[in-house]
Amino acid sequence: MSVDLLARPRALEDLAAKILVAAGANADEATAVARYLVMSDLVGHGSHGVLRVKQYVEQIQKGEIVCRVEPVVVSEGQGFAVLEGGLGFGQIGAEHATRLACAKAKTQAIALVALRNIAHVGRLGDWVELAAEQGCVSFHFVNTLSMPRVAPWGGREGRLSTNPLAWGMPVAGGAPIIVDLTTSVVAEGKVRLNRDAGKPVPEGWIVDREGKSTTDAKALYDGGSLLPLGGLEAGHKGYALSLMVDLMAGAISGGGASGADRKINCNNFTVIAIDPTLLAADDWIVTEAARFSAWLKSATPAKADKSVLMPGDVERNTRARQQREGLLLSAGAIKTLTDAAALAGAPVKLVEDFISATPPN
Repeated sequence: MSVDLLARPRALEDLAAKILVAAGANADEATAVARYLVMSDLVGHGSHGVLRVKQYVEQIQKGEIVCRVEPVVVSEGQGFAVLEGGLGFGQIGAEHATRLACAKAKTQAIALVALRNIAHVGRLGDWVELAAEQGCVSFHFVNTLSMPRVAPWGGREGRLSTNPLAWGMPVAGGAPIIVDLTTSVVAEGKVRLNRDAGKPVPEGWIVDREGKSTTDAKALYDGGSLLPLGGLEAGHKGYALSLMVDLMAGAISGGGASGADRKINCNNFTVIAIDPTLLAADDWIVTEAARFSAWLKSATPAKADKSVLMPGDVERNTRARQQREGLLLSAGAIKTLTDAAALAGAPVKLVEDFISATPPN
């Protein structure tokens, strides 16, 4: 298939779930993981969408994802918990950890839950949105072991993962503020998308194995490195944030920070949840968030045809449009799904039926 398609999100979820079931997942976990992957595509972050299905199938076959397991408690108190993920699906573990942190925050005002040794947790913005739905402010930190693709400031070789962090706050009468960013210039998955599409990456995203800036996406996978947030000129800022995230996720959870001896490709995940209703009366905090948001958005736009947006608005707008018009699925993503189905031993007809029922863009 060499053309892009406009997919129905539910049909795409069904296809992804069936491929994961063929690879060994049970129906419930496959459905949940597929739903979150498609949601990433819907909000415009294809780097964390169904592109990942083939990766997950490969990890299941390598034993880097263990199907049919749920997080277990290692230690717990009223305001905290440490969980062992057992290399289960990251979306299952991250949802569990986020819900647990929010439940504890409802009685303690603030709570921390750290989850170690879990597979790829997906898009962090999903967990911020989930916490906001529970009425909580939240912080989220993730590191990745055995995938040090980001060079430290002043270095050449990768020593850090992309180490994303996220934060969110409910807003009275409106959509929550959702901040979700990598501490590298860009998520690794976006370089992968360009590589698979045969496209260059922008200057300042990566360096080659000699430490020289390059736009060749393939160079990252041939000994190159991503740059910290801030790139060639201000990467010291992203570097500082990245090492903070690595320790908040890796050290706090007990799963470990990045290092030469980290062999298994998995995540560690820490969430801090805060219940604003226990810190101030009469919903003052979320009301103040609404006032502050309105004040920011009242600024005169720098471009007449653009409005001032809050973090999370672009994703919400993209999701609404793609739910209305159809989800744009690239030819590269379709090929990846086809390869994933073959690898998982799923019937080829699954993908063929999906393609035949989906109109080209």
